[in-house]
Amino acid sequence: MNDSKIAVRYAKALFEITLSHKALEAVYEDMKMINQLCSLQEVKEIIENPVIPVTKKKEIMLALTGKGQNKLTVTFVDFIFSQGRGAHLNAVSRNFISLTRRHRGIRQVTLTTAVTVGEKVKEELAAIAAGDTGATSEFIEKIDPSIIGGFILRVDDTYIDASVKNRLNKFRKEFTLAVNAEE
Repeated sequence: MNDSKIAVRYAKALFEITLSHKALEAVYEDMKMINQLCSLQEVKEIIENPVIPVTKKKEIMLALTGKGQNKLTVTFVDFIFSQGRGAHLNAVSRNFISLTRRHRGIRQVTLTTAVTVGEKVKEELAAIAAGDTGATSEFIEKIDPSIIGGFILRVDDTYIDASVKNRLNKFRKEFTLAVNAEE
């Protein structure tokens, strides 16, 4: 079966269960933490290591997430590892987060800049992202000095790259094309 289909199916199942148990908020927060953990290279190596027993992988994952996990989250992590689907946990958590945001009308706004921006700018961007829909925004700020200046803004699936790095790359490509055309 296709890996993405597996992740989508598990995420939908977890989403439906959390809705019926009225535990969406708690499991949503747990899945955000699991998603961050699964993005770490060390955790990926543990989950994908065929030498480590499945029960140990499950124990490690639950220990990393801490004691405050919702019972449904713990049961789900146990279930996914017992089914041999632990390698899909990152994709499942990402799909669950997406389903929850869509259900709650949350727009994810990610701003990447070379330096930290002020609270006023963050508030204005969140308001623009919400627009007339009245949606709430989940704001994520990333600092990446390699973009030199400007910003990269992502609202859900829309992407605007107004960074100095991007402009320099475009100029470099145009210049290279112009030089090659003259030869």
